[in-house]
Amino acid sequence: MNKKGTTLIEVIISIALIAVVLSFMIKMLIELNADDTDSTYAKDNQINRAEILRAVNNDLNEHTLIDINDEGSNGSTLVINFLYNDGSRANITATATEFRFTNSVGEMRRWTMENCEIYIAVADMFLNKDANIYTLIINIEIHSFNERNDINNNNTLDDITISYIGNSSDYTGVSRRCLGNSC
Repeated sequence: MNKKGTTLIEVIISIALIAVVLSFMIKMLIELNADDTDSTYAKDNQINRAEILRAVNNDLNEHTLIDINDEGSNGSTLVINFLYNDGSRANITATATEFRFTNSVGEMRRWTMENCEIYIAVADMFLNKDANIYTLIINIEIHSFNERNDINNNNTLDDITISYIGNSSDYTGVSRRCLGNSC
């Protein structure tokens, strides 16, 4: 091959490499922007989520949780009932845009969620019991209004995740995997 042919091949390879690098950089910028969008949408309700978690966890930590059920859940409402060993109860009632918590003494707080929808069909429940303690996590999905947050691609920054640790001997409820109408 002559020098002109070698130079032409080098130019073509260089252009191809530059195209690959530019494509990779554009893809990274798009993904970075989407991640930033997820964080931006998650910030819309971060105060609501913090207040919800504080209210629910304060009530849970003041009592001994013995059972959880979803009686009252239907196609338009997610209901999570907490039963305590002293006979008192608390509950979460959520619709697509409103989250309500009634604590063990009957005080109800209500939050309206902005730019999102509460996924009311199912709340995932993770219960792990051993000889001494049990750990409980309930995850209520919040789907913000962006193209990357739905049932198949949940942005966990938005979710309301409740956790509790108790004595295994106290919990008399059934081990479940989820709560809600679609379980």
